[in-house]
Amino acid sequence: METLLTQRLRTGVVSAVLIVIALLVLALTTSLGTATGSSTPVVARIVSVAVPALLVAVALLSLKVEVCVVALADGRALQVRYGFGLVKQTFRAPTIVSVNARTYSMMQMGGWGYRGSLRLLKYAAVVTRGGEALELQLVKGRRFVVSVDQPERFVEALATS
Repeated sequence: METLLTQRLRTGVVSAVLIVIALLVLALTTSLGTATGSSTPVVARIVSVAVPALLVAVALLSLKVEVCVVALADGRALQVRYGFGLVKQTFRAPTIVSVNARTYSMMQMGGWGYRGSLRLLKYAAVVTRGGEALELQLVKGRRFVVSVDQPERFVEALATS
């Protein structure tokens, strides 16, 4: 696999906010747990650890998000890498019907973050800001949108065989 084009999305501020929220939730639940003593139910204790851990995990996954065009054996693909490549979402050439550069407002995209579900809603988006975005029309009527700078470069890179 050869990476042909890469763009890192601007997600650092949101990751920092999520970590701060996780620390605040952890501090709050810890102080409530000490105030109530050992009478805290087991479920409440588990939740008090699980929620901050989940927030930190999401923050780490969103700390570094990259959108890449890669060359694979069966053609080019768009790959979105989350959390330093720990989680990857790959859209291979045979599943891509068309690729377009579009402009969307934050309202049209539904806000910041990962929105939708390709399996359930047939639509998903990775949104870090309003404005320029890359839109993939996929097989089975699905659609994936990711906000990137200069989406035309991605359209070109994916179109080139």
